[in-house]
Amino acid sequence: MEKAYRHISYLFIAVLLLIFCAFFKTYFGLFPGFTGTATLVHVHAVTVLLWFAMLIGQPILIRTKQIALHRLVGKVSYLLVPLMVISFLLISRRHQLRGKDLMMFAANFSDISLFIVLYGLAIIYRHPVTYHARFMIMTVLPFLGASVGRLPNFPISSALLGLFIILGLLLFERFTRRIYRPYLISLAVFMGLLIVPYSFLLFAPSLLDKLWYVCFG
Repeated sequence: MEKAYRHISYLFIAVLLLIFCAFFKTYFGLFPGFTGTATLVHVHAVTVLLWFAMLIGQPILIRTKQIALHRLVGKVSYLLVPLMVISFLLISRRHQLRGKDLMMFAANFSDISLFIVLYGLAIIYRHPVTYHARFMIMTVLPFLGASVGRLPNFPISSALLGLFIILGLLLFERFTRRIYRPYLISLAVFMGLLIVPYSFLLFAPSLLDKLWYVCFG
C-alpha cells in the first residue's frame, strides 16, 4: 500500500476494538469457558477475527516488502470469505428462527450484502492495486452496524459513523493521491444498501415479510 496509507491499520484496529467492546458481554467476556456458547458462534467469531488480522497485517506486509506473503494471504481470503458469509447467514437464521424480527432481518441483509459487494469489488479491481486497497479498506463498514447497535451509549449511529469514515477518506484523498472513484462507488453502495432494505421496512413491510418467509419460513 502506498506511503500515504502506511498507518491505515489503525483504522482496522479501532473497528476491531469497537467489535470487542460490543460483544464483550455476550462473547469475549465469557472467555475461557464460553458457557452455553454454540459452535456456530465460535466459527463466526474466528472468521471475523481472521478477517481483521488479515486487514491489519496486509498493509504491514506491503510496508516491509513481503510481497509474496501478502499475495499468499490474499489467496487465503478466497476460502475465508465464503466461510464468513456462510457463518453470517447461519447466525442470522439462528436469530430469526428464535423470533421473527424484520428490523434485524433488514439490517443483516444490508450488512451481508455490503460485505459481499465490497469484497467483490476489491477482487474485480485487483489491478490497479490502488483501487483494490481502497475497496479492501471499505470492507470494515459492514461490521459497524452490529457493533454500534450493541453499544447503547455510543454517541452516533452506525450509518453516520460509516458515512464519516467514507467522507474522511475522500477528504484525505484530496491532499494525497486524489483517487476518489473507489470511495465514491463505496459511498453509493453503502447508501443504496442502507436505504433500500429500510425503505421496504417502512413503506412495504408486507413485501419484506414475504421475503422473510422465503428465507426462513
